[in-house]
Amino acid sequence: MASQQTGSAHSGSIFSQKLDRAAFTAYFLGAVVPLAALVALAQRYVLPSLSEGRASLGLIGLLASIGMLSLASFFVLRKTTRQSLGQMDRNNEQLASLLTASGQLAGAHHTRDAAVTAARCSLSLTGARAAFVLSASASGEAPKLLESAGEQAASLYQRFAEPLVEMSLLAMGHGRPALRGPAPRRPAMAVVPLAGDPDPLGALAVIHSSSSDAFAPGEVHALTTLAGLASVALANADLRHAQRNFFSHMTDLLVSALDAHLGYHGGHGTRVAQYANRVGREMRLDDGILQNLHFAAQLHDIGMLKFEKAMQKTTKACEKHAIIGARMLGQIRLWEGVAPIVLHHHEWMDGTGYPEGLAGDAIPLEARIVAVCDAFDSMTSSTSYKVAMPLEAAVQELEEGAGTQFDPDVARVFVDLARRGVIEVLADASG
Repeated sequence: MASQQTGSAHSGSIFSQKLDRAAFTAYFLGAVVPLAALVALAQRYVLPSLSEGRASLGLIGLLASIGMLSLASFFVLRKTTRQSLGQMDRNNEQLASLLTASGQLAGAHHTRDAAVTAARCSLSLTGARAAFVLSASASGEAPKLLESAGEQAASLYQRFAEPLVEMSLLAMGHGRPALRGPAPRRPAMAVVPLAGDPDPLGALAVIHSSSSDAFAPGEVHALTTLAGLASVALANADLRHAQRNFFSHMTDLLVSALDAHLGYHGGHGTRVAQYANRVGREMRLDDGILQNLHFAAQLHDIGMLKFEKAMQKTTKACEKHAIIGARMLGQIRLWEGVAPIVLHHHEWMDGTGYPEGLAGDAIPLEARIVAVCDAFDSMTSSTSYKVAMPLEAAVQELEEGAGTQFDPDVARVFVDLARRGVIEVLADASG
């Protein structure tokens, strides 16, 4: 890090030297050369008409004046150029921060993730000491603190909560930034609204790092842009949460309907999902795969809803329910990734399963996990036509079927979890 900083400082020094040379060259060609020509003309045509003493004094005074003006003009030009380039650098840094924040906000799946990103980016955009995301409350109540950023954020919010809330209500009510300049024992504050449809989602507030400076217009503009990005991210995250909540409850309803329809095997899908979750986490699968695995395990027998109770134990039902279930789920966008798992959960590793006779790694991993968990629960559950197996006997069946019916790696993980006591028989042995 130190070498990077040294390199950056060295580059800045070289750039500064080049800037000075460019400014001097431009000034020399644009001002000094014409002034020198003017002096030459004055010396040739004006000064000869004056007395010798006055001519000498006039020439000295003219040269001194020109020199002082030239030097002063050069430093003014140099300062102006540096200020302009400095502002360009700050604008580029703000743009880079906004682009980074935009990518992070676009990938935020939860409202708190979006709020944390917005608060942290606010600090880099404005150089503020603390940033806060406040969420709007129902019935016109004061907005509540959702997330904050900055080492002193907690103490500063406790100290300035009242003016921050007041400014947040003002910003949300008018739909534009609310600013408050520095005052004795109170730093400057800026609050921008987080737009929503139809009502504001909340506000993004920052407290200046200096007790004497106000926020620059460019900083407020950048903060407003960030608030727009954060508003979209918060709305999308809330929508994703609503979708997850809807499909979670819908899954529960379908599982309950399936349990009632099957009767003889109630709670099977829920138990298979619990086993599958433990195996998936032990295999360190990522969250997206675990989510599909969970839904697929719960709904792997959903195709049985198409068969009357009298047909549930027939060969036709056993062979067709996976295809029917996959078709049912494949029409729902959120469950598109679940459908192939349901379709192939009765495939065997040696290719003798159904419905497509897939073998080995051609069978989706999640389907191989569901197959093991499905078999274990079936073996350890009592029904009207069979007695439940003890855990050790069911584990032995899994070991014997590894490599032919079951994926040997999945079976080994399941057996290990069972023998360590992490997986226990969840079925009611009484049937």
